[in-house]
Amino acid sequence: MKKIKEYLLPIYIILNLLYILIGSYLITTNKIKILLFSKGYRILLILNILVLLTIFIIKRKNKKDLNFKIIDILLLSILLFGAISVIFAVNRKVAIYGIGGRYEGELSILYYFSLYMLSTYIEKKHKKIIVYSIITCGIIELIYAILQITCVEHVYRMWHKNKVWATGFITNPNFFGSFMIINLSYVLGLFIDEKKLPLKIIHGLLIFAFTIGLLISNTTSCAVGLMVVALYVMIYTIKEKKYIKLGIIILTIITATILTTKLGYTGLVKDIIKTKNQTVEIAKGNINDKYGSNRIFIWKNTLKVLPNHILTGAGIDNFYYAFGKKPLTMKGWFFDKAHNEYLQILTCEGIFSLISYLLFYGCIVIKGIKNNYKNKEIYLILPVIGYLVQAFFNISVIEVAPFFYISLGLLVDRGNINEKGKCNNTCIQ
Repeated sequence: MKKIKEYLLPIYIILNLLYILIGSYLITTNKIKILLFSKGYRILLILNILVLLTIFIIKRKNKKDLNFKIIDILLLSILLFGAISVIFAVNRKVAIYGIGGRYEGELSILYYFSLYMLSTYIEKKHKKIIVYSIITCGIIELIYAILQITCVEHVYRMWHKNKVWATGFITNPNFFGSFMIINLSYVLGLFIDEKKLPLKIIHGLLIFAFTIGLLISNTTSCAVGLMVVALYVMIYTIKEKKYIKLGIIILTIITATILTTKLGYTGLVKDIIKTKNQTVEIAKGNINDKYGSNRIFIWKNTLKVLPNHILTGAGIDNFYYAFGKKPLTMKGWFFDKAHNEYLQILTCEGIFSLISYLLFYGCIVIKGIKNNYKNKEIYLILPVIGYLVQAFFNISVIEVAPFFYISLGLLVDRGNINEKGKCNNTCIQ
C-alpha cells in the first residue's frame, strides 16, 4: 500500500498530461472545439485543488512542515494582482474565461498553477517518471508532425502559403516549436546526466529527433531558446569536463540541421540569418514594422497604450480590448496577443503582476541552477530556461503552457522532506 501511495501523485499528473495530449489532438483535427477543451481545465482545476488540499491535510496530520517559502509569497502576489486585473478588466468575462479561440483567462492560469503546485510535491526519485511522460507526449506529436509534412494520407494538416505546417497536435507551428524546445531541452539534460550506455544512446537519438522537430516547426523564437540552452550546456559540460558529451551533442544537432535543410523540410536557418540582419538594422536605427514577422509593429503599438493599463492591466487575456474601441490590426488581421509573454502580462495584468512573475521565475531558476551544479542534474533546469527565452517572442497557449508549469514545479523540491519535516538541501528556500 505504501508503494502504491507513492505513485498516486505521479499517476495523477500523468492523467492530466493525457487529457492535454488527447484534447489537443481532438482540437487540431476539428473533432471538438477548443472551448470544450478549456472547460475540461476547469473541472481538472477543481480536482487539482482537492488533491492539493488532501496533501496539506496529510502533512498537517503527520505534523510535517508545509514548507511555505518565498516563492509561495510571490505566487500569492501573482494570483492577487491577477484577481485585481480581472476586477478592473475592460471585458471581465474574457478575463475570467479567456478570449474566443484562446481561452487563456484566469481559470486557465489557475489550472497552470495548480499543476505547478502538484509538481512541487513530486519526490526526487519519481521526477523522471513525469519527465519521460512529457517526452512520450513529445515523441507522439513529433511523429504526427513528420507525417504531416511528408503528406501521408489520413493525417490532418494545415497549409500556409502553399506549404504544409508542422503542428503535431497543436494548432500552430509556433506553439509546436515551444513544445519541441521543452522536449529537446529535457533530452539534452538527460543525455548529459546519464551514465548507462543504452540510455545514453536513446537520449542521443532523441536529441536528433527533437532537433528535427524544432527545425520543421520553423519557429525562430524557439531556435533562439535553443541557442541559450546550448550556451548553458556548453558552460556546464566544460566546467564538469564532459567534453565528449558536448562534442556528441554539437555533432548530433549539426547533422540533424543539415539533413532537414537538405531535404527541404525547414527554412529555419535562413530565418535565423534574416533575423540577425534585421537585428543589425534595428541597432542602426532602421526599424521596420514588418521585422520579426510583424512583431515590431505589435510591440511598438502596445507600448503606446501601456500608460493606460500600467497599474492593473487591461484584464487577463484582454489584449484585444487594450487598444480602445478598435483592436490592433494590420492588413485586415487583428492581434489578440502581444507575441511576447512578458509584454502580454504587463499589458493585461499590470506592472506589479509582471514584477511578481519575474521574481517568481527568477527565484526558481537561480535556485534551480545552484541545485543543478550541486546535485549534478542539469535535465530539470534546461526546459525552463528554453521556454522562458522563447517566451520573449512567442505567446502562451493552453495546449503547451501546462507542460511548462509542470517543468517549473519539478524544480521546486517539496517532495524531499525528511521525517522531522525539514526540507533537504534541494528544496527552494
